[in-house]
Amino acid sequence: MRPREPLSLNALLLVPALALAALACVAVSARQGPLATAATLTLLLLPIVFRLWTRTWYRGLVLRGVGVFLMGMHVPLLLAGVLAYGRIGCSGGGCPKLYLLGVLVSPVAGVLASVIYWLVGRPPV
Repeated sequence: MRPREPLSLNALLLVPALALAALACVAVSARQGPLATAATLTLLLLPIVFRLWTRTWYRGLVLRGVGVFLMGMHVPLLLAGVLAYGRIGCSGGGCPKLYLLGVLVSPVAGVLASVIYWLVGRPPV
């Protein structure tokens, strides 16, 4: 029987990152702006501090992180649009609350996508 390998720092840091993202999403839906902002900024600082302490930076890391942020940010917007379009009576702008929720959650989703990329992403060979 092979001995089990210990969990890596990446796996250990994904748990608090997901918890911070969940806290930010709950704070957004509860209309607690300061709490949502604090959770999102903490979520943003998590991979930066981790990278500075444990890994070397390579060219294009920040640019790729920003690209992943922009891609991840659009997921809640598209999802809110699809859900609003699928509801009866929401065509023509009849569901502004659903659109607004997608807009408010989109920065959290973008930061979470960037965090996951910075924690798990490997440098190009």
